[in-house]
Amino acid sequence: MNFFTKPRLICRLLLSVIAGVLFLSYMTSSKQERTLLYFQQSDGGIGIEERYLPPLSESEFAVSLVNELLLGPADHRFLRFADPELRLRSCFVRDNALYIDFPAQVLTPDIKAPDFHTVYTLLRKNIAVNCKNIGAVYFYIDGVPAYVKNYHSSTDNKKS
Repeated sequence: MNFFTKPRLICRLLLSVIAGVLFLSYMTSSKQERTLLYFQQSDGGIGIEERYLPPLSESEFAVSLVNELLLGPADHRFLRFADPELRLRSCFVRDNALYIDFPAQVLTPDIKAPDFHTVYTLLRKNIAVNCKNIGAVYFYIDGVPAYVKNYHSSTDNKKS
């Protein structure tokens, strides 16, 4: 029995081509950053979900993280922050501060969601853990500050 038969050589050649293509695609593929996302569990606790996001600059990553959080958790035991169709009015980073402007419908979600103060707290926690260069997070609802200097304020900007 000959070890170097024509069918065996063809199989080995195909296997080495496949292995080479897989190796090259692995080496040239974009790397992902491990990100921990915090969501409220339906029983009231806080849960952690692991996701891999593409590496971006710090400001682009912060905006991407907020959008990822608004997509909601993959685990059905966690609560969404807002309705799935909610779109931010604006979200940007300036001078190491993140500015997020929500539409008014964030206050009255159609789904089971935590209260807005919990959403605020979890968004700040997610930004603090995953974006080290972001020093402050400012929340607005329809252009009106929602939280000022860690004090809750209503949508008419009066302290409650």
